[in-house]
Amino acid sequence: MKSSRSIALGGLTIALALTPTVALAAGPTTVSVRIEGTSRTLLAATNVRTHSGSITKGGAPAGACPATTAAGALDVAAHHKWNGSYGTLGLSITSVLGETHPFTSQSYWSIFVNDRYATAGACGLKLHRGEQILFAAVPDKGTDYPIILSAPARAATGHGFTVKATYFGAKGAAKPLAGVSVKGGGTTNAQGVTTVTAGKKGRLSLTASRSGFIRAEATVSVS
Repeated sequence: MKSSRSIALGGLTIALALTPTVALAAGPTTVSVRIEGTSRTLLAATNVRTHSGSITKGGAPAGACPATTAAGALDVAAHHKWNGSYGTLGLSITSVLGETHPFTSQSYWSIFVNDRYATAGACGLKLHRGEQILFAAVPDKGTDYPIILSAPARAATGHGFTVKATYFGAKGAAKPLAGVSVKGGGTTNAQGVTTVTAGKKGRLSLTASRSGFIRAEATVSVS
Protein backbone atom coordinates (compact mmCIF):
# COMPACT_ATOMS: atom_id res chain seq x y z
CA MET A 1 0.00 0.00 0.00
CA LYS A 2 1.24 3.47 -0.83
CA SER A 3 2.29 5.49 2.19
CA SER A 4 -0.75 7.23 3.66
CA ARG A 5 1.42 10.18 4.56
CA SER A 6 2.36 10.52 0.90
CA ILE A 7 -1.29 10.43 -0.08
CA ALA A 8 -2.11 13.14 2.46
CA LEU A 9 0.77 15.33 1.33
CA GLY A 10 -0.33 14.87 -2.26
CA GLY A 11 -3.68 16.32 -1.30
CA LEU A 12 -1.96 19.25 0.34
CA THR A 13 0.07 19.87 -2.78
CA ILE A 14 -3.04 19.93 -4.94
CA ALA A 15 -4.78 22.25 -2.50
CA LEU A 16 -1.86 24.65 -2.47
CA ALA A 17 -1.73 24.78 -6.24
CA LEU A 18 -5.31 25.98 -6.47
CA THR A 19 -6.33 29.47 -5.45
CA PRO A 20 -8.91 29.69 -2.63
CA THR A 21 -11.29 31.81 -4.72
CA VAL A 22 -11.44 29.16 -7.46
CA ALA A 23 -11.26 25.85 -5.59
CA LEU A 24 -12.60 26.71 -2.17
CA ALA A 25 -15.42 29.16 -2.77
CA ALA A 26 -17.97 27.77 -0.31
CA GLY A 27 -19.85 29.28 2.61
CA PRO A 28 -20.06 28.05 6.20
CA THR A 29 -21.75 24.69 6.70
CA THR A 30 -22.48 22.14 9.42
CA VAL A 31 -20.51 18.88 9.63
CA SER A 32 -19.74 16.23 12.25
CA VAL A 33 -16.18 16.16 13.61
CA ARG A 34 -14.56 13.29 15.50
CA ILE A 35 -10.97 13.23 16.75
CA GLU A 36 -9.16 9.96 17.48
CA GLY A 37 -5.75 9.82 19.13
CA THR A 38 -3.45 6.82 19.02
CA SER A 39 -4.90 5.22 22.16
CA ARG A 40 -8.15 7.04 22.94
CA THR A 41 -10.95 9.15 21.58
CA LEU A 42 -10.09 12.82 22.04
CA LEU A 43 -13.45 14.12 20.83
CA ALA A 44 -16.59 12.08 20.19
CA ALA A 45 -18.58 12.93 17.07
CA THR A 46 -19.73 16.54 17.48
CA ASN A 47 -21.71 18.73 15.11
CA VAL A 48 -19.98 22.03 14.36
CA ARG A 49 -20.60 24.91 11.99
CA THR A 50 -17.71 26.49 10.15
CA HIS A 51 -17.44 30.26 9.76
CA SER A 52 -16.05 32.79 7.34
CA GLY A 53 -12.51 34.17 7.44
CA SER A 54 -9.29 32.18 7.40
CA ILE A 55 -7.11 30.01 9.63
CA THR A 56 -3.63 31.31 10.47
CA LYS A 57 -2.33 28.44 12.63
CA GLY A 58 1.24 27.35 12.08
CA GLY A 59 2.14 30.46 10.15
CA ALA A 60 -0.50 30.09 7.43
CA PRO A 61 -0.81 33.44 5.58
CA ALA A 62 -4.13 35.25 5.95
CA GLY A 63 -6.50 34.02 3.25
CA ALA A 64 -4.47 30.93 2.33
CA CYS A 65 -6.47 28.56 4.54
CA PRO A 66 -10.22 29.36 4.44
CA ALA A 67 -12.14 28.73 7.66
CA THR A 68 -14.80 26.90 5.61
CA THR A 69 -12.40 23.99 5.00
CA ALA A 70 -11.48 21.00 7.17
CA ALA A 71 -8.99 23.19 9.05
CA GLY A 72 -11.83 25.51 10.01
CA ALA A 73 -14.01 22.62 11.19
CA LEU A 74 -11.12 21.34 13.34
CA ASP A 75 -10.59 24.81 14.77
CA VAL A 76 -14.22 25.03 15.90
CA ALA A 77 -14.42 21.45 17.19
CA ALA A 78 -11.15 21.64 19.14
CA HIS A 79 -11.85 25.16 20.44
CA HIS A 80 -8.57 26.34 18.87
CA LYS A 81 -6.58 23.71 20.83
CA TRP A 82 -4.51 22.41 17.93
CA ASN A 83 -1.50 23.46 15.90
CA GLY A 84 0.26 22.89 12.62
CA SER A 85 3.13 23.87 10.39
CA TYR A 86 2.62 25.76 7.15
CA GLY A 87 5.11 25.25 4.33
CA THR A 88 5.42 24.62 0.62
CA LEU A 89 3.03 21.67 0.86
CA GLY A 90 0.40 23.64 2.77
CA LEU A 91 -0.70 23.16 6.37
CA SER A 92 0.42 19.98 8.15
CA ILE A 93 -1.46 19.29 11.40
CA THR A 94 1.00 18.50 14.19
CA SER A 95 -0.95 18.66 17.45
CA VAL A 96 -4.61 18.22 18.41
CA LEU A 97 -6.05 18.52 21.93
CA GLY A 98 -2.68 17.88 23.53
CA GLU A 99 -1.59 14.92 21.38
CA THR A 100 1.41 15.79 19.20
CA HIS A 101 2.71 14.03 16.11
CA PRO A 102 5.35 16.10 14.29
CA PHE A 103 6.34 15.25 10.74
CA THR A 104 9.37 13.31 11.97
CA SER A 105 7.34 10.94 14.18
CA GLN A 106 6.08 7.47 13.24
CA SER A 107 2.47 8.68 13.26
CA TYR A 108 0.72 11.65 11.71
CA TRP A 109 -2.69 13.31 11.65
CA SER A 110 -4.81 12.15 8.73
CA ILE A 111 -8.26 13.28 7.59
CA PHE A 112 -11.17 11.07 6.56
CA VAL A 113 -14.50 12.09 5.01
CA ASN A 114 -17.37 9.68 5.61
CA ASP A 115 -14.78 7.03 6.59
CA ARG A 116 -12.73 7.41 3.38
CA TYR A 117 -9.38 9.13 2.98
CA ALA A 118 -9.79 12.83 2.23
CA THR A 119 -8.84 13.83 -1.31
CA ALA A 120 -7.24 17.11 -0.21
CA GLY A 121 -5.36 18.57 2.75
CA ALA A 122 -6.75 20.48 5.72
CA CYS A 123 -6.83 23.82 3.90
CA GLY A 124 -7.97 22.40 0.58
CA LEU A 125 -10.81 20.14 1.64
CA LYS A 126 -14.14 21.74 0.78
CA LEU A 127 -16.89 20.60 3.16
CA HIS A 128 -20.48 19.65 2.41
CA ARG A 129 -23.39 19.76 4.85
CA GLY A 130 -23.80 16.61 6.91
CA GLU A 131 -20.42 15.07 6.17
CA GLN A 132 -18.61 13.11 8.87
CA ILE A 133 -15.06 14.42 9.24
CA LEU A 134 -12.56 12.30 11.16
CA PHE A 135 -9.14 13.53 12.27
CA ALA A 136 -7.10 10.52 13.37
CA ALA A 137 -3.53 9.83 14.42
CA VAL A 138 -2.43 6.98 12.18
CA PRO A 139 0.88 5.12 11.64
CA ASP A 140 3.11 6.17 8.79
CA LYS A 141 3.15 2.58 7.56
CA GLY A 142 0.56 -0.19 7.67
CA THR A 143 -3.21 -0.39 7.78
CA ASP A 144 -5.03 2.63 9.12
CA TYR A 145 -8.66 2.54 8.01
CA PRO A 146 -11.58 3.62 10.26
CA ILE A 147 -13.88 0.91 11.58
CA ILE A 148 -17.51 1.55 10.62
CA LEU A 149 -19.78 0.23 13.39
CA SER A 150 -23.43 -0.26 12.41
CA ALA A 151 -25.95 -0.75 15.23
CA PRO A 152 -29.72 -0.25 15.63
CA ALA A 153 -30.90 3.03 17.10
CA ARG A 154 -33.07 1.20 19.65
CA ALA A 155 -33.07 -2.16 21.44
CA ALA A 156 -34.95 -3.92 24.23
CA THR A 157 -33.46 -5.03 27.54
CA GLY A 158 -32.50 -8.70 27.56
CA HIS A 159 -32.90 -9.13 23.80
CA GLY A 160 -29.84 -9.59 21.65
CA PHE A 161 -29.28 -7.33 18.67
CA THR A 162 -26.79 -7.48 15.85
CA VAL A 163 -23.97 -5.03 15.20
CA LYS A 164 -21.70 -5.10 12.16
CA ALA A 165 -18.18 -3.84 11.60
CA THR A 166 -17.02 -2.86 8.11
CA TYR A 167 -14.39 -0.63 6.55
CA PHE A 168 -13.55 1.04 3.26
CA GLY A 169 -10.28 -0.15 1.78
CA ALA A 170 -8.30 1.70 -0.85
CA LYS A 171 -11.29 1.52 -3.20
CA GLY A 172 -14.69 -0.05 -3.66
CA ALA A 173 -17.58 -0.79 -1.34
CA ALA A 174 -17.43 -1.37 2.40
CA LYS A 175 -15.94 -4.74 3.40
CA PRO A 176 -16.85 -6.87 6.45
CA LEU A 177 -14.23 -6.70 9.19
CA ALA A 178 -13.61 -9.77 11.35
CA GLY A 179 -11.77 -9.79 14.66
CA VAL A 180 -13.21 -6.51 15.91
CA SER A 181 -13.71 -6.41 19.67
CA VAL A 182 -17.03 -4.78 20.56
CA LYS A 183 -17.30 -3.79 24.20
CA GLY A 184 -20.15 -5.83 25.69
CA GLY A 185 -20.64 -7.85 22.51
CA GLY A 186 -17.71 -10.16 21.88
CA THR A 187 -15.73 -10.28 18.64
CA THR A 188 -17.03 -9.99 15.09
CA ASN A 189 -17.02 -13.10 12.88
CA ALA A 190 -15.95 -13.47 9.24
CA GLN A 191 -19.03 -11.52 8.17
CA GLY A 192 -18.11 -8.69 10.54
CA VAL A 193 -21.09 -9.48 12.81
CA THR A 194 -21.53 -10.03 16.55
CA THR A 195 -24.46 -9.95 18.96
CA VAL A 196 -24.92 -7.57 21.88
CA THR A 197 -27.42 -7.98 24.72
CA ALA A 198 -28.23 -4.93 26.84
CA GLY A 199 -28.63 -5.63 30.54
CA LYS A 200 -30.36 -2.40 31.57
CA LYS A 201 -32.34 0.53 30.21
CA GLY A 202 -30.72 3.74 29.09
CA ARG A 203 -28.12 4.75 26.54
CA LEU A 204 -25.70 1.95 25.72
CA SER A 205 -22.34 3.09 24.38
CA LEU A 206 -20.57 0.58 22.16
CA THR A 207 -16.86 0.77 21.38
CA ALA A 208 -15.27 -1.21 18.55
CA SER A 209 -11.54 -1.74 18.26
CA ARG A 210 -9.01 -3.86 16.38
CA SER A 211 -5.27 -3.49 16.12
CA GLY A 212 -4.30 -1.66 12.93
CA PHE A 213 -7.67 0.08 12.55
CA ILE A 214 -9.16 3.29 13.91
CA ARG A 215 -11.67 2.68 16.68
CA ALA A 216 -15.38 3.43 16.32
CA GLU A 217 -18.31 4.12 18.61
CA ALA A 218 -22.09 3.80 18.43
CA THR A 219 -24.94 4.53 20.84
CA VAL A 220 -28.11 2.47 21.26
CA SER A 221 -31.19 3.56 23.20
CA VAL A 222 -32.31 0.63 25.37
CA SER A 223 -35.88 0.36 26.68
